[in-house]
Amino acid sequence: MIRRTPTMIPMSDADVQEIRDLVVDQKSRFEAKQKTLLAMKKVAEHPIQPNDPETLPWFQLLVAERNRRLGIPAPSTGIHGPSTGIPGPSTSVDAHVR
Repeated sequence: MIRRTPTMIPMSDADVQEIRDLVVDQKSRFEAKQKTLLAMKKVAEHPIQPNDPETLPWFQLLVAERNRRLGIPAPSTGIHGPSTGIPGPSTSVDAHVR
């Protein structure tokens, strides 16, 4: 193989710094893309569950909107809050007569 002398491109310090900045930008974009792909893979492998603490408020909004559109009355507020589905103590007269 025939060797030749490398081509020398005249560059100033500003040019060198610009190239370094571009390389850093490329690396950060690549890492962000890989992070997004990893997150997408995790979601594909483990679909969102309704009882997931991160998605529970979102699912509660979906259920409330569905119930509103279908005309289903909102559940009454118990001691555990309106969204748990666990009824609180009854205040009706029939509950005391058993």
